[in-house]
Amino acid sequence: MRCVWQRIIGIVAVIVCVGACASACSAPWSGKTQTGKANTSGESSSSRSSADPDFGEDSGHLASSLQALARRMLNDDNTLKKEKKDSDDVMSAQQRDIIIRATKNNGKISRSDYEQSWMNFRSCIVNRGWTDSKPLSYGGFYSMPAMNYAGLTDSQSKKLDKDLSYCIGHEMMNVDLLYRTQEGNAELSTDYHQLIVDCLIKKNVVPTSYSKDQFSKDTSSDSAPEFFHSAEAQECFALYQYGYAEASDQASYWKPLG
Repeated sequence: MRCVWQRIIGIVAVIVCVGACASACSAPWSGKTQTGKANTSGESSSSRSSADPDFGEDSGHLASSLQALARRMLNDDNTLKKEKKDSDDVMSAQQRDIIIRATKNNGKISRSDYEQSWMNFRSCIVNRGWTDSKPLSYGGFYSMPAMNYAGLTDSQSKKLDKDLSYCIGHEMMNVDLLYRTQEGNAELSTDYHQLIVDCLIKKNVVPTSYSKDQFSKDTSSDSAPEFFHSAEAQECFALYQYGYAEASDQASYWKPLG
């Protein structure tokens, strides 16, 4: 049996189980948007701000440019601080400095800043009493491993979810989104399933006839295709934060208590 979890880059997470998904399999970003509201549409909250010229003229794009996306991140952070709302999503000084540097570089994040933001996130988790999450890495992009909640009480599980939400939003969510967008989403599209399909085709993992509809069927099937296990497919999944885990391989899951 397999369990698949998906996170739409930096903005929203959706858990998708294939077959009998074990309770230990979970996505740390589940159901959370940057503004703290539930979003299960598969579309980022920012992409729906079509009235804002910085975000283009349609809902199919994150922004009109990387520069516009970076500026919007800073503006949103200023608004949150001013209104004193959604403190989990207020950027730390470290993350904000990285985004400011990006606005001075056509919206682009350096590799060293991307690495540092993930290190800051990991330190944040450890400082709250959990083990190091040790993110997975495929093709130069990080992704969270599936989590094993075994042994956690209800109160511990709630604290873990709260700590993950805080550390992700505070330390690396915006940096992660901006870096992945510059590296693998030149059009700033919000159609992440199509981006994954295009990546799989480009890497010759699937034939050119492979479609987004077929991908959706594969991820909802009791028997996912074998190509999901290939290194090339894993690179595509990691680039667009589509995590894939075997429920039978729970030994590899992150155990927050050690």
